[in-house]
Formats: sequence, C-alpha cells, structure tokens
Amino acid sequence: MHPINRKIIECLQDENLPFTELLNKIGDDYNHGKFGYHLRTLSKFVELEPTTRKYRLTDRGKLLADVIHDFRFLTSRGTEASRYAERLTIGDHAVAFYDNDNFKRQISFPFLKAGLSRGEAGVYIVSEDKLDSEIREMQEYGIDFDSLPKEAFTIMSAHEWYLRKGRARAKTIATNWQTLVHEKKRAGFAGVHAAGEAAVLISNGKSEELLRYDKSLGRQLASDLCGLCLYDKNVLEERYLAQVFHCHSHIISKDLLGKTVA
Repeated sequence: MHPINRKIIECLQDENLPFTELLNKIGDDYNHGKFGYHLRTLSKFVELEPTTRKYRLTDRGKLLADVIHDFRFLTSRGTEASRYAERLTIGDHAVAFYDNDNFKRQISFPFLKAGLSRGEAGVYIVSEDKLDSEIREMQEYGIDFDSLPKEAFTIMSAHEWYLRKGRARAKTIATNWQTLVHEKKRAGFAGVHAAGEAAVLISNGKSEELLRYDKSLGRQLASDLCGLCLYDKNVLEERYLAQVFHCHSHIISKDLLGKTVA
C-alpha cells in the first residue's frame, strides 16, 4: 500500500475529517490534485459523508485499519530500540528522538509496560489531541488497564502539564514531578515510569525553558523516578540537539542507541 494511502486510513481511524484538514494531516508536499487521486484509489475504504462533507472509513476501511495496526505492532515488537527502552530502570533519564508516531510508540509503550510490570506507576504525557487515540493504541499493544491497580496509570495533556496560562517554568515543572511521584508512592507504588512529549514546549517558543528544565533534572534522576523524554525531530531545532543529548544519560533513536557521555 502506498504510504499516503496508509496514512489516510490511519488518520480517519481516529475521526472523520473534511478534505482540507485531512490534507493538512498528511503533509504539505501533496497538492489537491495528487491528494484527490489517492482518495479516489481508496473509494472502497473511504467515503464522503454527504451531510457533514467529511471523509470517513467504510466498514471495509475499518477492517483495513485494524489490519494495518496489527501488522505495525507485529513488526515493531522486539526491536532493538524497544528492548532498550524496556531495560531502563529507576534513576535513568533517557531521551528518545522520533520522526513519526509509530517509532515513538515502539519506544514509549514497552517502556511504560515494563514499569507497570515492576509495580511502578506509569505516567504518559502527550499532545491533547492524542489522548484518546494513545489509550486505544496502548490497549491494542497489550496494556490491560482494567487489570491494573487504581492510580497505576495516568495519561495527561502535555499542554496542561508543561504550560500554565501560557507559561513554562523549569522549576515549577520539576516540583510538580516531585509532587506526583510522592502521591504515587503514597498510593503504594515502588516509583514512577514517566514518558513525556516535549513538542508542545518547542512549538510554543519555550525551547530554552525546556532545556533548563531537562538540565535541572540532571543526567541521573532520583531513586524513585525513571524518565523518558520524547523529542519530535520534526520540530526540534538542530542547534539544540547537542544540549538535549548532554542532559540525558541514555539516548534512543533510529541512529543512536545507548548511554551518553557527559
């Protein structure tokens, strides 16, 4: 299947979308004519709802979306990057660089699941528009939320966690982490495995404050927290890469994998 066709199916799995919004999610490289061609080739799987003028998956499209999803996870399980993420332990401060959601999930899901299996609480901070879809993806991956103890897993909006009234303060974010870890330990958990997307800070012009925050945490975290910072390479300016690298003790990416040197 053409990558654009697959992405159309994946986008419509979460919600029905009008032409322009769907095109924007695919990317700016495709003009209306090329994109219309791809939609026509998917006529058995995608249809235009006449009342709302939004595209949606047909019944066959929903089946195809499930097949794409299952294949993606079958091929991603057991990769070197996911195995490395699973081995991160309390005290580790890791950074993962990703360029698409699939690779991000290959890292963050095994990381979170490994922490839960050790009796630690899981915290996942993602873009607000991904909250529902990430829950569904984690369930498909094999994280059974119904079987987990109360308060074992928390998913939060990155905007609400990192930005308060449009402000981002490194000291405040670090203090909030300390408070959250204390609450989880008081609830009976051994510690916290936390993964958080940083894109909201970068896209809101808070890159400098993000670096101050990451640096303040230190390359080695406290004895009750394991952190995985998720950086989208599509939004992170190249001039910040070296600084991000040196703020963390572990790096996970498609090109680099292992402990960093201070």
